[in-house]
Parts: sequence; structure tokens; C-alpha cells
Amino acid sequence: MPSKIYQQNLDDWKLFQAAYKGGREWREMNLLYQYLSETVSQLDKRKLQTPLENHAEGVISTYSGFIWRDPPKRNLGRLDNNAALNAILTDADREGTPFNDFMKQVFIWGSVFGVVWVMVDKPSYEARTKADEISLNVRPYLRFYTPLDVLDFEFTPSLTGEYELTWLEVQEQYSSREGEVKLVRQWTKERIVATKTIAGKTAETKTITNPLGRIPATPHYNKKSLVRGLSTSDLQDIAGMQISIYNDLSELTQMIRGSNHKTLVKNKHDEASTGAGGVIIMDPDTLPGKTPYLLTADATALTGLLNSIDKKTEMINRMAHLTPVRTYRKQIISAVAMETEFQILNTLLAEKAAQLQLTEYRLFNIFCAWEGIDASKTDYEVIYPSRFELRDKQADLTFIKAAREVATFINSVTLQRELNKQFARVALIDDDLIEKVDRELNKIKVAVPPTLPHTG
Repeated sequence: MPSKIYQQNLDDWKLFQAAYKGGREWREMNLLYQYLSETVSQLDKRKLQTPLENHAEGVISTYSGFIWRDPPKRNLGRLDNNAALNAILTDADREGTPFNDFMKQVFIWGSVFGVVWVMVDKPSYEARTKADEISLNVRPYLRFYTPLDVLDFEFTPSLTGEYELTWLEVQEQYSSREGEVKLVRQWTKERIVATKTIAGKTAETKTITNPLGRIPATPHYNKKSLVRGLSTSDLQDIAGMQISIYNDLSELTQMIRGSNHKTLVKNKHDEASTGAGGVIIMDPDTLPGKTPYLLTADATALTGLLNSIDKKTEMINRMAHLTPVRTYRKQIISAVAMETEFQILNTLLAEKAAQLQLTEYRLFNIFCAWEGIDASKTDYEVIYPSRFELRDKQADLTFIKAAREVATFINSVTLQRELNKQFARVALIDDDLIEKVDRELNKIKVAVPPTLPHTG
């Protein structure tokens, strides 16, 4: 039975998923407002005619592009030659997905839903030795579940003050020739109960002992959460604005069609032919003054709709803190304002990268539990980028160039060196190269300014 949390958030999660995926799933959400005299078939036709400008996908893809521009750096420590760990790095989910690509999907869907659940599972086959496991390719692998597939969960405080996951119920669904298959697994620290249904009928139920003594899953939060198992989606407010733009685009489409195909108003028995040079034969009984005429869409309304869409797009960019990178600015803004916007976005991305790093450490601890390894003695280390150079490089280079010209009149090696460092940070992308330039510049001896004579 789905939990209360699942039922309360289900509609929002479905909306966020449709907003990101677009296409048929978006149309099936029935988000167009129905006109007063519009039939269902007319509304369905209008859905097919209405384009979607998918801001939800654009925002999350922009975040992902910044986060994964520089992949995380990993030091496997004493597990450098561990076959199971290296296998996960090259094939995380037993479907050929490299670990970095797997974590990228975790990031994307975590941004969509606010949270996803990642599980480190292992086949129940019992090999006699570690060599047998390696030869049979029996190793831990990863799966992630969106909130739509996590029916229930429970965290319990431990004696040490930590909250431990003590109940997790997840579902997997797929199609087969026998019908729709649903597999529901209920995890506790002691046992695992798996129930399989085919076409709505229970086909099999299995109960096995949990060999790990813990639930090998962890939630990945999009942002640090105050409620365990839940967090804020990046589409929380953007999805609503996308619905509004979607309806504006529908109105715009209808108005354009009306402008290109004018509506003819005529008397009931008048005969009219369409096209260039069309002829209208008026009913002889027509009253004077009741002549046919054309209805034309108001062009000013078209302009108003276009301006409304532009304003709403700007609002989405402000909500996502992506104004500096997703818009073309016609108005001139101050360098301080632009730098502030970049800093806000940098802070947001750094928080997301920190959550990914935390999730990876939790997954590594579960992996070590499966393998019987003390995680604290492995020296495993992963570092996600924490600094994102979101700057107007052209403006920065112009400023540094001017500063270096002025610095030639100042007898300070320190000033020259620091300006050169700033130049390297703007001009270079690779952090290793930047650090190398810093070390080379630090070898330059700083000149000691002459001591001025004391003038009592």
C-alpha cells in the first residue's frame, strides 16, 4: 500500500516528469485550458497543433552541462586493483553504463523529482570463494528508483543519533508477452520479500534473508533536505510557468491561423466561393445593409502574446538563476550585477556537486559492506568540482589587461604576479594547468620595497 507521502506528492512528481520529458507524456497531462464551447475532439486536435517550448529540460540540461563539464576525480586508494569496484566504474548497472554516466542520470532525475533512491544490490548466488565470484562475475551493481517507484520508506533513529533506513518498498515494471509485469520488493534489515504480479494477478512471492543486515540504499537529494526522503525539485515553480507559456503558444497558434484564414460571415442562403477572386451571390431576399464581411484577428493581440511569452521566459531564467547564460541582454547591466548573478549560480551548482559527492561516499560504504571491506581503511577519495568559472571572460581579460598596463608603473613584483595568476585563471580551463602556472609564478622572488629614510 503506497504511503501517505507517496499519495500526497504523486501528482506533482508526474507533472515534473512530464515537464522534463515533453512529447506525448506532456500532452497526456491535459494542461491546455478548454474553451467554453470546445468539444473534446477539438481540444485533442488543438493539443497536436500546439508546440512546447521545453524550459524544464533546458534548465536541467544546463545545470548538468556545468556539473559534468569536468568529471569528478577519484582516488581508489587501496582498492585500486579491486575487480568488483573497477567493474562498477566501467559498468555500474549491469547494462553497460559507466559509473560517471550513471551518476549523471542520478543527478538529472534528482533535479526533476527532488530526490531519487540509489540501491547497491548483489546477486544472491553464493560462491565458495572470492575467486569464484570474480570468475562468475558475481558482484554488486547499482539501480536507481524515482519517487514514483518508491512506495514507502521509514527512517529510525539509532542509539548514536543517526537516522537509519529500516523499511523500503520499491516497484519495478516492465512489459512481457504474458502482460504487464510488476515486481514489488520490501526491504527490512532482516529480510527481503519479493512479490511478482503478471497482468494484475500474483504469480510468485519469495522471502529471503537479508545477507547484509542493512538496507543497501540511500536517497540522493537535489538539495539538502529538512525532511528525510524528500527534497525540492528544480521544477517546483518552473513547471507551472511552462504550463502558462504552453497555453499562450496555443492561443498564438490559433490567432495566426485566424489571421491567415479569415472567417467569412454571410447570410444563410448566400452562395460564396473561396480563393483568389472568389464570388459571393447574395440571396435576393437579403435585407439592405446585411452584406457579407470578413473577421480578421487583432494583430495587436499577437504582439501582446509574444511579449507575454518573453516576460515569462525571463521569469523562468530568474527562477533558475540562469539569466546570465540563457538570455541575450539588450539592456546594459553593471558588471557588479552580472558578477552577483554568476556567484548565485556558482553557489547553486556547488551545492548540487556536494550532494553528488556525499551520495557517492554513501554508495561506496554500501559497496564495502557487500564486499566485507572496512571502508575507513581504504583511503578512497572522490572530489567533485566545487568552483564553476561562470564569468564574462572577455570583460575579465579587458580588465586584467588594463590593470597590468597600470601595474608597470608600480614597483611591485607581488602585484604583477597576482595579476598574471588572475590572467591564467581566466584564460585556462584545466585546473591542473592553472595550478602548474601558479607554482611557476610563486618561484619569482618578491622584491622588497626600499625603506624610506626616517624624517623625525
